[in-house]
Amino acid sequence: MTGPGIGKIPLKAKVYVKYRSTPFELKNTDIYLHVKGYSLARVTHIDLENEYLNRIMRPKTHTYGKAIGLRDGFKVILFKPTGEVAAKEIILKIYEPELTVLKPYEETIVYVGGKDGGIFIGFKRNILDRLEEFAERRGYPPRRSTLLY
Repeated sequence: MTGPGIGKIPLKAKVYVKYRSTPFELKNTDIYLHVKGYSLARVTHIDLENEYLNRIMRPKTHTYGKAIGLRDGFKVILFKPTGEVAAKEIILKIYEPELTVLKPYEETIVYVGGKDGGIFIGFKRNILDRLEEFAERRGYPPRRSTLLY
């Protein structure tokens, strides 16, 4: 887990994991919007930091998934999770009124990667534009190069 850093905007959100039939809240999860050009980010993405997530996606592995917009966030359906827990759904409920990742029922393909202590979720360009507009309003415009930061 990397924790807070420059260009990592903490999000007010809750994470739920759907394993078998009933979703459960994954408490003590840190959620960040990690903006391109800060703290070595090459692309803007969402970080979810909780050790349990490595049981769904092992570090240094990746898969694709489908993100579906909800009224208060979005859910990600993983195509091929790489961990020992067969959870296929991660539900992220975001309580940031200014941040719209996906509109209700809007769908997109996402890239999900495992990292030490959590996962990250990458989005297509049209969704990245929304995330980066939010980051600019919070004082973190995306930067071109990550080499010096």
